[in-house]
Amino acid sequence: MGVNFVLQKAYDIFFKSQTYDLTLINLCNLLTLRYDPFYPKDSAKIADVTTDQILAQRKGTEPIPNSLEIEKALRNVIKYSVETNKADHIAVALSTGVDSNLIFSLLRDEFPAIDINCYSVGFYDDHELLIAKQISESKGGSFNRIVVENPLRDLVEMISIVKEPRWNIYQYYFIKEAKSTSDVLFTGDGGDELFAGYTFRYRKFLSLITSKATPLERIQVYLQCHERDWVADQEKMFAKNMKFSWLSIYEIFEKYFNNTLEPLDQLLCADYNGKLLHDFVPTNEKFFRHFNIKGKAPLLDDEIVKLSIKIPPELKYNYRNNVGKIPLRSILARNSNQKFIENEKIGYGMDLNALWSKQGMEIITCNLERGRIFEEKIIDQNWYHSALSKINESRDPRYISKLLQLLSLEIWYKLFVTRELKGTERL
Repeated sequence: MGVNFVLQKAYDIFFKSQTYDLTLINLCNLLTLRYDPFYPKDSAKIADVTTDQILAQRKGTEPIPNSLEIEKALRNVIKYSVETNKADHIAVALSTGVDSNLIFSLLRDEFPAIDINCYSVGFYDDHELLIAKQISESKGGSFNRIVVENPLRDLVEMISIVKEPRWNIYQYYFIKEAKSTSDVLFTGDGGDELFAGYTFRYRKFLSLITSKATPLERIQVYLQCHERDWVADQEKMFAKNMKFSWLSIYEIFEKYFNNTLEPLDQLLCADYNGKLLHDFVPTNEKFFRHFNIKGKAPLLDDEIVKLSIKIPPELKYNYRNNVGKIPLRSILARNSNQKFIENEKIGYGMDLNALWSKQGMEIITCNLERGRIFEEKIIDQNWYHSALSKINESRDPRYISKLLQLLSLEIWYKLFVTRELKGTERL
């Protein structure tokens, strides 16, 4: 597949010192997709979702699960998690989205007397925090507001924990804070991938493909819908010895789009087997272990996953209204009289232009001006200067995101290869 791995000497250092027990990271994949699907994960396993499994369900005669069945299964998972952990204090990672709100509502309904501490993270804008506070207080939760003034300050420590060159790993904050009140933290992870929550992506994807679109054309459109992860001149970012190839990227997705599934089923399967499997879940697991807290994601329980793939995409996502997670919304409507839920996906994002203006530009330029990633011929330094010019001209958030990825790569390299940095350092 033409896989290009990071420098062999980096592997030799990791292997011989036994401080890094995983195989090489394919940086071409990681810096294009935000994950490397070939990188072994030392995390809790979640249920498989394959195109063959979905096809079998589409051809089967089993009844389609309704929201009542899903709710019953979710309640059983939640009750089992709380009771087996003998928890008298529960923490919940809460945003204004459907998933975390649903988990919080069912937790409160099942355990009306238990102490629930809700944790929300905000960057620069308090809007979502204010709504999350209302949601928490509406069901007697104790609200914990975490405002991160400098999202890059703790990046060295974060990367030292996850041992991968990532920057948008700010679940670190609510996992760290949750440990102060509970040994168990519930999240809404999995709802978007299993029940079609990334609505900003689906309408674009479905409008750009035709019924005669080839698998390659569908893959290319799929990547267009993930355009925040790469830039137009992506191939120029890598030094020549890295031998970046879009064909190698396309091959990763061939099994998800070269089949007879409906287009949205294909997309959902690719999403599940993408960032969720190789980024969100393993990153969370590393933080859970580091802070010695048990993470619980009821929507990723095996039974919920099995139920979700039995539901055809048109019952999860309404193309006309651009509304997703229809079964989960039905459950929430039965269990909450609040109207705080946003239709659009919000989550724990941030304003990249604000980050660039406040701290990003100074921190990135100071750390990358004489970066190891240029010296070691991983990244092309001319491309870096060109990207800086593009940001200064247009404030394109895609290039800001890309430079943040390069900053994380530089930190990772100095932590684990040259050992110039220690995990306790601050930016």
